[in-house]
Amino acid sequence: MVDKKRRQIMNLMGAGAAAVPLSAVVGTLPSHADDLPMVDPASPAAAALQYAEQSPDPATNCGNCTLYQGAEGEAQGPCPLFPGVAVGAEAWCSAYVPKA
Repeated sequence: MVDKKRRQIMNLMGAGAAAVPLSAVVGTLPSHADDLPMVDPASPAAAALQYAEQSPDPATNCGNCTLYQGAEGEAQGPCPLFPGVAVGAEAWCSAYVPKA
């Protein structure tokens, strides 16, 4: 009976050892901004940052901001200031920082 418990423990340890690298791989997969809902301009976070869906100056928009994490040429993408939602590439907020 002692051997059976030892085998169960070893099986659990083996499964746990396999789960750790697998979870690391899943964590590094890119997120898909198309799956995210767009930021609500009326939300408290958007209002605090003066978020506008269309930038008043085409040269300063989310698409060319350092914080914007969307791919080049995408219409929308994630931004760390608005977790869980996407911002438009043509949008703007007061936290705008031009890319170097």
